[in-house]
Amino acid sequence: MPKIDLEQASDLKQENSRLKRSVQTLLTRIEENQRIDRHFQGFEFQLLGCYRLKDILEILLVDAMHHFNLDDIGLVLVDRDYTLVELMETLGIDRYKNRLQLRNSDDFALTLYRGDYRVMLGEQDALTASRLFPNLDQLGSAALLPLVRHNQLIGSLHFASRSRERFSVDKAADFLHHLACISAVCLDNSLGHELFQHQSFQDRLTQVSNRMHFEQEYAKELERAERNRQPLTCLFLDLDHFKEVNDQHGHQFGDACLKEVAATIRQELRKTDLLARYGGEEFVVVLTDCDQAEGLRIAERIRTATAGLKVAGKGVIKPTVSIGLSCWHPVEERAQDLAGLGEMLLKCADEAMYDAKRKGRNQVVSRVFCRIIS
Repeated sequence: MPKIDLEQASDLKQENSRLKRSVQTLLTRIEENQRIDRHFQGFEFQLLGCYRLKDILEILLVDAMHHFNLDDIGLVLVDRDYTLVELMETLGIDRYKNRLQLRNSDDFALTLYRGDYRVMLGEQDALTASRLFPNLDQLGSAALLPLVRHNQLIGSLHFASRSRERFSVDKAADFLHHLACISAVCLDNSLGHELFQHQSFQDRLTQVSNRMHFEQEYAKELERAERNRQPLTCLFLDLDHFKEVNDQHGHQFGDACLKEVAATIRQELRKTDLLARYGGEEFVVVLTDCDQAEGLRIAERIRTATAGLKVAGKGVIKPTVSIGLSCWHPVEERAQDLAGLGEMLLKCADEAMYDAKRKGRNQVVSRVFCRIIS
């Protein structure tokens, strides 16, 4: 058996120590990667468990700040056809102190990613930093996560740190890339779901709620009014002489008239009020926490604003509306048939509207609603 001299033994011992250190470093790195992976997975599972846009935005723009110990965060969504701005207004989505931004073109993305949609790490110039993180006084480094679906950019998620080392260019971006993919899928799915819901509940011509959506929301408003003991006022509105408009000017002109009137009604309402096209040239409005006196003032504003319209086509017409009003004041006893009560309230407003027609049109008529609990 060959003998090993002392020098060889020393070399073997040093090599063995180096191997042990390498193995220990590798194990430490594996453990650290596993810890990071679990940390990212926990956040991603939160996202995957949501389908409502509000919930996903809350996770991305609020929870992520604490989960990843960030100094600021931002999200830009691409709204090429201006549908998102309307959707977010309808859903009452907060902009989180401008952390949520909408852009109508890909220009910003070309500046950030230069056509190569991959995670970008590092420092940002002062102008870019102020645009991406308007609430942050000083940016050290940032991670820019492109959100891509079906080879098209739908948005960009931005993480900010005051530390230059946190997102330095030498750091690996594998976990961030995976997070970007998950975020893109969740956002795209939720936006598709919300847009479908929004469009299915919206009258295509006038862009106000349709009758199906009205009936769902009306039931909720009745329950809320009874629970909070707040008055609820209903308006029934009908365009005057609308058949003559269609006969003399054509249905296309009639459609334009309906759109103008719907937009005018909406301008006179509060965000909490419910407006729907009930059928043909009829609209219905539910005024929340609104007594009869205030309801009459709002109805008169709508009537005056509509009478001031001039709808131009082959000719010019000045549309008018007849409006019926009824108001319900909840009493101490709960209604045994709230749905039936709601139908009676609408019927009362509808009858008042026909009274306005009989009295000469272009006016508001109020009817006393019988508050019998049945």
